[in-house]
Amino acid sequence: MTTRKPSTKRRSTSSSKRAPAKRRTSKGVVGPRFDIPANLQREIFAVVLVTLGLLTLLFSILDGDQGVIGTRWNGAVETAFGTGKVLVPVALGVLGALMIFQERFSDRRLSGANVMGTVMVLMSLLMLLDYPGFDTRHANRDFHLGEGGGVVGGLMLSMLIGAIGKGGALLLSITTGLIGIMLTFNLTIRQIWATLVFYTVGLRNLARRLVGAPVPITDPDRQLDAAELPPLPRTAAAGRRRAQATLEEQQTLEELVLTPIAERPAHASLFNRDPQSIQRPPRRKEVAPPPVVPGQPINEAPTRKLPAKPASAEPERPVDEHFIEPDEANEHRAWPLPALSLLDDFVEGQISDEEKREKARIIEETLASFKVEARVVEANTGPAVTQFALQPAIGVKINKITSLHNDLAMALAAPSLRIEAPVPGRSVVGIEIPNSAIAMVAMRDVMASDEFEAKRGKLKLPLGKDVSGSAVIADMTRMPHLLVAGSTGSGKSICINSIITSLLVKHTPNELKFIMVDPKMVELIVYNNIPHLLTPVVTELERVVSSLKWAVREMERRYKVFAKGGFRNLESYMTAARKRPDLEPMPYIIVIIDELADLMMLAPDEVETLICRLAQMARATGIHLIIATQRPSVDVVTGLIKANFPSRIAFAVTSQIDSRVILDTPGAEQLLGRGDMLYLAADAAKPVRIQGTYVSDGEVERVVGFWRSQVPPESPAADGATAAGTTPPADAQTSMGDVFLQPEEQDELLPKAILLVRQHQRASASMLQRRLRIGYSKAAQLIELLEQQGVVGPAEGSRSREVIAPMAGARSGEE
Repeated sequence: MTTRKPSTKRRSTSSSKRAPAKRRTSKGVVGPRFDIPANLQREIFAVVLVTLGLLTLLFSILDGDQGVIGTRWNGAVETAFGTGKVLVPVALGVLGALMIFQERFSDRRLSGANVMGTVMVLMSLLMLLDYPGFDTRHANRDFHLGEGGGVVGGLMLSMLIGAIGKGGALLLSITTGLIGIMLTFNLTIRQIWATLVFYTVGLRNLARRLVGAPVPITDPDRQLDAAELPPLPRTAAAGRRRAQATLEEQQTLEELVLTPIAERPAHASLFNRDPQSIQRPPRRKEVAPPPVVPGQPINEAPTRKLPAKPASAEPERPVDEHFIEPDEANEHRAWPLPALSLLDDFVEGQISDEEKREKARIIEETLASFKVEARVVEANTGPAVTQFALQPAIGVKINKITSLHNDLAMALAAPSLRIEAPVPGRSVVGIEIPNSAIAMVAMRDVMASDEFEAKRGKLKLPLGKDVSGSAVIADMTRMPHLLVAGSTGSGKSICINSIITSLLVKHTPNELKFIMVDPKMVELIVYNNIPHLLTPVVTELERVVSSLKWAVREMERRYKVFAKGGFRNLESYMTAARKRPDLEPMPYIIVIIDELADLMMLAPDEVETLICRLAQMARATGIHLIIATQRPSVDVVTGLIKANFPSRIAFAVTSQIDSRVILDTPGAEQLLGRGDMLYLAADAAKPVRIQGTYVSDGEVERVVGFWRSQVPPESPAADGATAAGTTPPADAQTSMGDVFLQPEEQDELLPKAILLVRQHQRASASMLQRRLRIGYSKAAQLIELLEQQGVVGPAEGSRSREVIAPMAGARSGEE
């Protein structure tokens, strides 16, 4: 007995230890489970709905071969819906199709709005079916089962007529059906109307083709310019966005879509078109030059009279020797804008729905294998990546999903994978997977998009398209400065070129000026000789400091003008300048530095001080900075510079450290290159992934060639820009203080200036600059000296100064 008791205790102890394992097995943790995936459940339910609709249709058609259940089902449907029983299988089929054939994952689930919309459409049709014979058939509240809208339609219509009358019941029935269509198919009224118009025009043209009548292509009385032609929808997403246009735009689009390609007029280049066909503001009548008289000096042709523009507080501003001051004609002329047809347009690639469904299934199964319950609720396809919106189950932590980054990348066989947890403003986690082929984003497509037209801003920049394929538009005046960084070959230079080209397409030289710094001498040199440049593209590092100092002095000059007139910024000043002729218009100025690293190696302290001063104060004066670098290190992008550049663009970099230097957050090291970037707006908490716009060398050359063709060969802008690649004079390589008149230069140039103005009977800094071959700053000082001595009168806006009788000191100087 004593030997059995211990063994009994051991057996009881072991059995008590094994009991919890049996309970776990009874709960099904170890045993096999029968689970149906959520997406498969939806597919099965959709098939059941479609089958039920087909059975209802079959029972209503067959007579005598319905069976017991079929006979009773058909009788019940006929009693309830009357003649409208044929609508029941249609409604069930629509609900099933919505779950199967919708393009987006969020629409594949049967939502309450879809069901409610389908029921509302069905009720509306039943009431309309019962409406014509209501007075006759329902005089004694006898619904005559099986006729009209059946019991359901008759009861609802009788209640409405009793409440709001027959006319009100009809209007409410139609309204119910319209709202039901909007809920069922997620369409707005504008989209419904555009779709009806589109198919009506298509059916009309088809009928005309069948009877042999000619199909109208476009309105012969309306000639469309190349820039006015809207781009054709190339993808389903583009077609849906175009369907949201107004009725007039949609009718024009329908005619263009139905036009055969061979018959459609090509977008003629602006250089090949008849000059009379280019719409420009009316020009003022030119003054004929005076005849040439032998023995007399040849005078310059008198300039045409322009509207009087008042002189500012400092009418003759000192500028650098190499800064181009346009003459009066170019400064105030009405410039035409280049057409969008100068830009290329190409087709974007698309990822198939089957591929998206397969990747969504892999994501769900991979997470389920690690005990993470989540499902894909949406898939947004962009030019470079597809973002799958993942909705975790209740109780699942986000860091469980982010920790499986490498496992998801291996399961999807993706070269790189980025997880955005959570997506800003939404309760989902975004998993971004590269597409099999990166689609280029055409600048023309972005600039012709609805987003670009709807964006309000003075300097709009088409940055590209986000992961959902929507255009991303920024406003330079709100940035107000931009830092662009990325490794070599990631798309940084193309981004700079696309920004410049988009601004050249939308802004004239009277509205926008550039100062471009290109130490590499290959990226921005193509923009020489355009009228937008304040100075030829700066390629010598020694001249960069002078250019930045000029920008600082111009900023201070504008602040003095604003303070004198009581203006807060350039926008309020320009608003007043349009109404007051005594105010001189001021253009926006954008300073572009293509490589910051080279400048920081040359003079880090001085360059950083000037850049930070401009970044801190120049926004209100309309001066903005765009700085690019391919070496985002802390000694180049210093903390002081980064603090003054809230808007930043990061292209693909080699390490997470470089990403943190640019964006203060990781993520840029996972980009794909070739225009794939992260854009951090000044007012955004997280960066947005964008595929940048692509602009080819041919597009840049066409736009630049257009502006060069608008500048006369004898213009100072054309003459000065041709010398951009030459070695600058010695005074241009020094500081800004060396470009002013020295005492010995004043004694030499002042008599010559007096002779010139007396000979030509006109005085302007531009004329002295060309005749004496000096810089504009020295010419401006000579004009001031001539005014002090009484040789010329005060400034009268943009007009040349009046030459008056010289004083005695001027006569002695002349002699």
